[in-house]
Amino acid sequence: MQCKYEITTHVETLEKLKGIDLELYDGIYLGDPTCIDYPSNLSVNLEDLRVAVGVLKEKGVRAFVSTHAVPRNRDLDRIKPVIEAVLELPIDGIEVHNMGLLRYISRVLGSDVPIHVGFFANVYTHETVRVLERFNAVRVFLNPELSLEEIQFINESTDAEIPVFAHGKVPLGISETCFIKEYNPRVCEDVCSGMWLASGKWRLKSIGYATLSGKDWSVLEYLGTLFYRGFSVFHIQGLREGPEYLNSIASIYRGALEKILEGVNDYIEEEWIAELSRLCPQGLCNGYLFRRAGHRYIGRFFGGERMHEAERRERHETR
Repeated sequence: MQCKYEITTHVETLEKLKGIDLELYDGIYLGDPTCIDYPSNLSVNLEDLRVAVGVLKEKGVRAFVSTHAVPRNRDLDRIKPVIEAVLELPIDGIEVHNMGLLRYISRVLGSDVPIHVGFFANVYTHETVRVLERFNAVRVFLNPELSLEEIQFINESTDAEIPVFAHGKVPLGISETCFIKEYNPRVCEDVCSGMWLASGKWRLKSIGYATLSGKDWSVLEYLGTLFYRGFSVFHIQGLREGPEYLNSIASIYRGALEKILEGVNDYIEEEWIAELSRLCPQGLCNGYLFRRAGHRYIGRFFGGERMHEAERRERHETR
């Protein structure tokens, strides 16, 4: 029987893939789209990519190849061989973030390989999704800043599949230069663990070319709402996170979804709250989902704000 939901994440390298419990995932995006030079990046390492796809297929997990989000002309010699090799691999889709690369891939692959448009494409509207569909895009990740109502409207107004950003650090932006190497000259092997940027109570995480939120986004409390509103793909943002994080988060979300399928209303377990608090020491957030500041958390758990209190504070803050 086909599963009624899908949990996905990104895995940058073959070594990291070996630490992932693939029983917890339905689909894996192979490769790091933020940095083409990331050591052993599956996005450009054909030998490792073939092995990784084989591992996923053996486990019955869908395999998607992620491509570089900010390609320059000098990068094309490394990107094109992977795109051409995709036709020979039993993959289930290729992820694209860049419009120029999307046009190229659409022309090369045609409709033979489904195209997924990733977070860094910054998609905000249903009209943009419709344009992307003309280039054979069948799945589109929306910008996390959109509210629940906006996400649902786009989902109902387009044919493409719209995933839910379920958990992880929010992708805030991407650059053509590596922030860490620019300001702290080091070799790549020392950079890629990421660097924290702090100013007062604000914290962000830089992973070089991309900047992520300090807090972890979480929709655990609203999984039932999202599922019953027609969403079935739930993505855990796993870039530069370790296997323990990805395995634990996926286990919690899969457990919650299974309870939702059984019709359980109060599906959140106390140990899940403790585990998420341990794994996400900077705190959780989901404010964008409710048209609030992104760093706020609306909900009963994790020190969150009740909905009516959030509305009262917003009215006060805008006077």
